[in-house]
Amino acid sequence: MGLTKCCIFILCFAGVLSDCIDISKPGESFCKPNKLFYSAVENKTQPFIGIGSKYYLINTVSKMNWFGAALYCRKYDSDLAVIESEAEMNALSSYLTTNESHIDKRFWLGLTDSAEEGKFLSIKDGRPMPYAKWSEGQPTNYAGNENCVDLWLVNNIFEMNDENCMAEYYAICELRQPKKTCDVCELKIFLERFMQQTNIPYCQN
Repeated sequence: MGLTKCCIFILCFAGVLSDCIDISKPGESFCKPNKLFYSAVENKTQPFIGIGSKYYLINTVSKMNWFGAALYCRKYDSDLAVIESEAEMNALSSYLTTNESHIDKRFWLGLTDSAEEGKFLSIKDGRPMPYAKWSEGQPTNYAGNENCVDLWLVNNIFEMNDENCMAEYYAICELRQPKKTCDVCELKIFLERFMQQTNIPYCQN
């Protein structure tokens, strides 16, 4: 058995490729989603709404401070929302402004500069704020005590504002993105094509 065949055999035996390779459908995407992950999430998607490319849980029942809002989202296997692009901002703002029950409310986002003033970081991964649409004059850090970011309505458009983290507003939670079972799609594509041209049996668990 050649080195390549041997490597594929070992990967198959270890179960590494069992969810990644499907030689029955050449030309299609070979990164299969983790079925167990999706099964677990399906039980929790009921309160989440598809807006743009993400799923959000928009709480309009109870107000809470920023820390309470972060914990609230964690209960639903999610995080306080972090808006990453203009498209996401526009989609979310459009949804909120077309629902009367949301117009008069303010919503926490998963961003804070508590660690270092002026450097807003994402609560979900600790990275710098990926996108900002501040209201005019914001952020102000009024009274030196505004370290958390919320959405508020200005001229019928939701924009970002820095606020005291202990203020009580509503939460917008963002469903966590599924993780790919396999991280190197190019390798999987190569292996699938190779397997189609050889007599190596299909990997089975």
